[in-house]
Amino acid sequence: MPKVADMILATAHRGSVEAPIDPDIAVLLDADTAILAAEEKRYSRYAADIRKEFAWVPEEAYRKDRTEVLKSFLARPRIFHTPIMFEEGEDSARQNLRGEIERLERTL
Repeated sequence: MPKVADMILATAHRGSVEAPIDPDIAVLLDADTAILAAEEKRYSRYAADIRKEFAWVPEEAYRKDRTEVLKSFLARPRIFHTPIMFEEGEDSARQNLRGEIERLERTL
């Protein structure tokens, strides 16, 4: 059970920015963040859904906090941990994150 707990806790994305040593955790983290590499229109729907999920947060606070979260992903040397996700999704994810940050900062 400790491995399952470690896997679940890893999806909070609050740990080290280094690649996880456990390959199962690397796969899980990439699956959890795969949406970041989605086609732009799909990513926009995802971002809108996140806003709905946090509808109780005032707009200014949401924009500020969401921007910080997105910037923390961009600051990582790699967003994706597995070779295939890095190769196939890293550039798209970074582009999506930069685009969302730009939209959020327009009204800050």
